[in-house]
Amino acid sequence: MTISRFHGLTLAGILGAAAAAGPALAAEAALQEVIVTAQKKAQDLQETPISLEAFNADELQQRGIQNVADLANQVPNLHIMPFGSASTTLNIFIRGVGAVDSQVTEDPPVGIYLNGVYIARPVGLSTNQADLERIEVLRGPQGTLYGRNTTGGAINIITAKPDDKLGGSQLLSYGNYNAILSQTMFNMPVTDTFFIRASLDWSTRDGWLRNTGVGSDFSAYDQLSGRFDARWKPSESITVDYSYDRAKDVYSADYYHLTEPTAAFSFLPAQPHRLGATTLPNPFENSYDDISGNTLTVSWVSGIGEFKSITAYRDLHSNSYQDFAGNETLAIYRNNPLTVRQNQFSQEFQLVGTSASKMFDYIAGLYYFDERATSLDTDSVDIVNFNVVNNVTADNKTYAAYGQLTWRPAADSRWGFTVGGRWTKDKREADNYVTTPGSTSYSNFSPSGTVTYQPSNAINLYGKITEGYKAGGFNWREGNFDTPFGPEKITTYEVGWKTEWMQHRLRWNNALFYSDYKDIQLDIIVPGQPDPTLTETKNAGKAKVYGDETELDFAVTESFRVGMSYAYLYNDITEVEGDDASLWHLSAAPKHSVNANVDWDIVPLPFGMLNFKADYSWRDESFTTSRDVVGDGSTVPSYGLANASLSIIGENWLIHGSKCRISAWVRNIGDTQYLLDPFGSFSGLHAIKLTNYGTPRTFGLDFKIAL
Repeated sequence: MTISRFHGLTLAGILGAAAAAGPALAAEAALQEVIVTAQKKAQDLQETPISLEAFNADELQQRGIQNVADLANQVPNLHIMPFGSASTTLNIFIRGVGAVDSQVTEDPPVGIYLNGVYIARPVGLSTNQADLERIEVLRGPQGTLYGRNTTGGAINIITAKPDDKLGGSQLLSYGNYNAILSQTMFNMPVTDTFFIRASLDWSTRDGWLRNTGVGSDFSAYDQLSGRFDARWKPSESITVDYSYDRAKDVYSADYYHLTEPTAAFSFLPAQPHRLGATTLPNPFENSYDDISGNTLTVSWVSGIGEFKSITAYRDLHSNSYQDFAGNETLAIYRNNPLTVRQNQFSQEFQLVGTSASKMFDYIAGLYYFDERATSLDTDSVDIVNFNVVNNVTADNKTYAAYGQLTWRPAADSRWGFTVGGRWTKDKREADNYVTTPGSTSYSNFSPSGTVTYQPSNAINLYGKITEGYKAGGFNWREGNFDTPFGPEKITTYEVGWKTEWMQHRLRWNNALFYSDYKDIQLDIIVPGQPDPTLTETKNAGKAKVYGDETELDFAVTESFRVGMSYAYLYNDITEVEGDDASLWHLSAAPKHSVNANVDWDIVPLPFGMLNFKADYSWRDESFTTSRDVVGDGSTVPSYGLANASLSIIGENWLIHGSKCRISAWVRNIGDTQYLLDPFGSFSGLHAIKLTNYGTPRTFGLDFKIAL
């Protein structure tokens, strides 16, 4: 049975069973309302005409999601893999739109936002975020409200805010590989109008692949992150929020297995399976990230809407080391090291409101962004006795204005018509201190239009057209560094429905989409160069992308809930300048992906409730490079992962008024050996094939108490 048939049978079966069983189910089994801020305002997920998935604080904890990297395999059509040279830097793809490289002179096409602040560089995204309230994954271009670099979509990270209740929480966890996690939160009202909240996250784990040589074990980490938030409410209409966050991460990179040496290197042992212990010809060095941010948000609720000012400054310093030898005798290629420094300042003004007649909703905003970054990349290509040093600076500025207007023919009309647009001006400068400095600027207008219809209170239908674009820039791996590449653009047509049935016990959301992808920025290996890392970036491609995303949640009873989400994704690169388009495809774009979960309150106990949770994800075959090179080893075979937890949830165990949870958990139950980032090094020579593996089976015990 194919996945698509499985999807159809499951949907029909669940709907049929639900309709038959409806009268017998208790009203208390209704699904909870999910509030999101995907459209710059708080609203019910079921009323938001965007294909998105949201995880609240409880779901994040139970699924072990502490950072963006942990979202991998949790959301269909979202694919995350570590950047080979720095495993805490992430390459993120939504609907097949993403980037396989990470450079300060290029931007990723999936936007990451922390409490409304755009994070320009995907460095350190696998470091834990303290005190998470919610994570939202928005699929498809978000050009109007979020701007450039959201052609694939956006990920919103929302942390908890201070409130007027004295309280706190403590989570302690221990697992195999000596994994320790401690999360501490304290909230306190200082006065009737001033509140503070502080949180601290410490996480450490031994490497799951032992290094028998000199240096740390592979894939080990020691992370410390924290937040301080203050909220001042001088009046009912004014709220001032300040937050400071900082994260430090010392880690050792993943080991890249030499899966298949060619005849020229047949003396090197092949490593077709995940190893438990090995070594490298050079001492293996640690890497580190140090990231901090300050955000000031001022909100004023007036007669015409909520005015908001978001001012932010962020700073990062990353120093990563990686050795791609894949054997203990022959040094092949090393990043020794890759150092990135970056700071950014952003200012955004927003107005979100509704007219007195309730016939108009409106959003308007102004945005400014200023970034400066440097990158020092020292590459030792030992296999051909070739060394490369890239010293690059980038200075980027962005100005934008946006607006969105929704009109309803009457205050109680079931129809809604929305139009929006965003104008952006980008200025980009870069210098590699070898060739002529590069400078470019361009402007873009990204419109959107949406029609919604609500035939009943439980059914919302929508159709939309949205545009987005990814900024142009410079490729510092290119010989003609001062020649910029331009923006890439995408136009997506989408129809969807968000429905609830059986007195809100069954939720079925679905989105069908078709995307026209133009001027795709393709990285092409520079011919005749001894360094295989040298590439040229050209706006050389066009593609058609279409698919389906569907989600089901069913509260079978008050104590038993099941869910499933499925995505189908097809892509066809129709044109590549100067090459055969049939050899090209989008990276990280599995045709089928599935997630399923179960949440079961098994039985009440004298001291609490026994709860069981499990989830399963499956991903179809995909690629990690855009162009087929025969035998280059860049295919990720299909794989499935299962996770489970058994918890006792209770109250007043140690302290009166407390809520407590003890959980035993296991992730990757089957100890599946799945690939993350396979590639062919020196693919023109077909010398070697390398890959790193995903985390093996982990298990542990959590205890959390909250007041």
